Amino acid sequence: MSQLALSLACGDYDRTRPLLDGRVKAEGIDFTPIVLPPAEMFRRQARHAEFAVAEFSLATHAVLLSRGDRRFVGVPVFPSRSFRHGHILVHAAAGIEQPGDLIGRRVGCPEYVQTAAVWVRDFLARDHGVHPGQLEWYLGGLDEPAEEERIEGSAPAGLQAVRLGAGETLSDLLERGAIDALISADLPRCFLAGSPSVRRLFPDYHQREMDYYRRTRHFPIMHVVVVRRDVYEREPWVARSVYKAFAAAKALGMRQLSYSGALAASVPFLMHALEETRALMGPDFWPYGLAANRHTLRALLAALHEQGLTARPVALEELFAPETWTGLDPEPEAARPN
Repeated sequence: MSQLALSLACGDYDRTRPLLDGRVKAEGIDFTPIVLPPAEMFRRQARHAEFAVAEFSLATHAVLLSRGDRRFVGVPVFPSRSFRHGHILVHAAAGIEQPGDLIGRRVGCPEYVQTAAVWVRDFLARDHGVHPGQLEWYLGGLDEPAEEERIEGSAPAGLQAVRLGAGETLSDLLERGAIDALISADLPRCFLAGSPSVRRLFPDYHQREMDYYRRTRHFPIMHVVVVRRDVYEREPWVARSVYKAFAAAKALGMRQLSYSGALAASVPFLMHALEETRALMGPDFWPYGLAANRHTLRALLAALHEQGLTARPVALEELFAPETWTGLDPEPEAARPN
């Protein structure tokens, strides 16, 4: 039987590597893997729909759908998830000691539509009363000047937003105090280099992130897998095949990560971290499918609309191919997203 040849753009993680290196095969598909940094991958997919199957920003996927851009159909696979309390940095001399001190300040962010920033703005508003409209936003490249936005006009009308000038980076601006704070999915060069001018807003971020999970039951989703709609409409079976392949890769990756005879990652206390995580979040702490993620997906969709990013409310079922709504996870067949 001939295989359908498709490009696959994806990050190289423990949960995706078995698919990228060929240990896991997708039924009926011969993938050509392309490993790229997320920012480049998302920009190329959003602007040019370059890849048949790709890891993609979940927020960007929803924003495009709300604008009537239906080039992609989602599969409920979530290659990237992360708590983000440790990703709010402040200039050490700015006098910002607590979240409320951010009000009226200059806050950097690589892209307003970045999913990590959506989650941070959501918990700042809900838990600390700090709303996006109370801040002045500086948008541009983190460590290198930005080439272009992945989608134009993502910052809502009326927001106080400044685009960085040519040659400017958020890392440099934060280190010299030209902005007061920074929210980003990645940590900037100045912080990683140990600059004394930059520190975390929440030094106890790990404890805060665990408390956030206990209160909300959200393990924030960052990325989703999308199939280009022209491929999906010609071959609807591809959505289920992609899901099953990513799920098999994740299962293999998790088995390897859990093997204590020789650590799979260069993390000295990896076993303790896994035990702590499972005690808090259960054995499948990185679930795929709709049954285990509906609660968190709805929260992100609500945050996107509240923050003015989606042109209209986006329903959960719009995000994903109907073939993936049921039958791929332990939810009753009669259940449907709503």
